[in-house]
Amino acid sequence: MDSQRILRYADDVLGGPDEAERSRLAAMAEVCDPTTTRILDELGVAAGWRCLEVGAGGGSIAAWLADRVAGLSAAGKTVGGGPVAGEVIAGEVIATDVDTRHLTELVAPRLTVLRHDITRDPLPGGRPFDLVHARFVLEHLREREAVLDRLRTWLKPGGVLVLESLAGFPVDSSPHPAFREAMLGIEQVLAKTIGTDSTWARRFPEPLRSRGLVEVGMTVHLPTTGGGNASARCWTLTLNRLRPRIRDLRLASDAALDEALDRLADPSFFDVGFATAIAWGRAPG
Repeated sequence: MDSQRILRYADDVLGGPDEAERSRLAAMAEVCDPTTTRILDELGVAAGWRCLEVGAGGGSIAAWLADRVAGLSAAGKTVGGGPVAGEVIAGEVIATDVDTRHLTELVAPRLTVLRHDITRDPLPGGRPFDLVHARFVLEHLREREAVLDRLRTWLKPGGVLVLESLAGFPVDSSPHPAFREAMLGIEQVLAKTIGTDSTWARRFPEPLRSRGLVEVGMTVHLPTTGGGNASARCWTLTLNRLRPRIRDLRLASDAALDEALDRLADPSFFDVGFATAIAWGRAPG
């Protein structure tokens, strides 16, 4: 590994086109989507909204948004909590990622998949959004503060920004030494290779408030890991993917990594890994 090269998430650290990554994204979605969609629903996402899904991954939230904002209501029925029966409002979803290979099957009316680098590419579609949502994106970017500045400017007046970020604060209190060592290895290898900051979200929701957003709020999702559940599958796939780099950087022992993988496969094992910190705010107007 070239220690002088500045790596990004998709530079063979995480990401990539293989089936293991597809499975990892699917497990992540199974863990996180119920919380994400509940929050988006509570924030009023509805028919007619123009939405940007940043770092769309496997596309599950983009698909949910496309269904929600579709805006075609049948007689006697409203769609997505939107207009009165029979009214048509055309919403739109733009799903972006630096690697769109897991989005090729994502097809829905008024949904566009766009290869896009949030750190340098212009406003997708050329018009601001009612919703900008980014899950597990900014904490992996060294330019996260500048990217957050950009996302703030991409909101319509009254538009909503929702950030979901990895938060490492529960890991070091795990009562299972091998699991704790392996998870801290994941945290440290991402920090050393791509610049992930798992402490950044600990300041939520201040990054949104300081950029002039109002109606700011925050919650934390802390899923149980173990019993062969989706969280355990996700961390198993992540650990297997990162294991060569963890070993190269001597961040955890092979014995600890083997034991952690055994634990994650054990139906009787339960613990908590990383939390997800979720913050939101609305642009004035």
